[in-house]
Amino acid sequence: MSFSRFFSEQARKPTGLFGKLIMSTIFNIGNAKINRFVYEIMSVKKDDHILEIGFGTGKLIYEMAKRIDKGLVQGVDFSSTMVSIAQRRNKKHISKGKVRIIEGDFDEMSFKGESFNKVCSINTIYFWPEPETTAKNIANILKPGGMFVVAFEDIAQLEQRQLSNEVFRLYSKDDVKNLLINAGFSKGVSIKSREIGSTVLHCAVATK
Repeated sequence: MSFSRFFSEQARKPTGLFGKLIMSTIFNIGNAKINRFVYEIMSVKKDDHILEIGFGTGKLIYEMAKRIDKGLVQGVDFSSTMVSIAQRRNKKHISKGKVRIIEGDFDEMSFKGESFNKVCSINTIYFWPEPETTAKNIANILKPGGMFVVAFEDIAQLEQRQLSNEVFRLYSKDDVKNLLINAGFSKGVSIKSREIGSTVLHCAVATK
């Protein structure tokens, strides 16, 4: 296996010592700016019921939970390595009943319909095996008027990296917008973009 393929697979699902030590560091540092971008858009309220899909090291969950009182922040990730890290980071929030960490594949889980008012996912859309199905599943678990925020990097900068096209599916802003509209986000989808130095980040904000 080439290093490009190995690294891309680790980005999708961190495992082993490499995932625990290397990928967790990359996620913590590399996702800091995009996490902040999503955090601002989420505008967390005390009684929100939020789901993050593919939470990585759990830093965004930790920050959102600090603003939760009567609500709940749930996270689902299929990497046992990331689950362990996120559980440690959110230990106090979990003990207070403000955070629930779940190990599993979102598409294979049965969340109750219309049970969340906000859902977010950062740098995971590239790995969705059936993006139309995943997007529809997200729409189904949102309450009417609920918001989904999906964050991703600009396609031009991703194309410059040595990423395996067998693992990563790259999206333009229009690709993501059309995907979410077709999934049932009938109240509209907007794209918010932010340039930080040479990095270009996007958030698609979809309302059910």
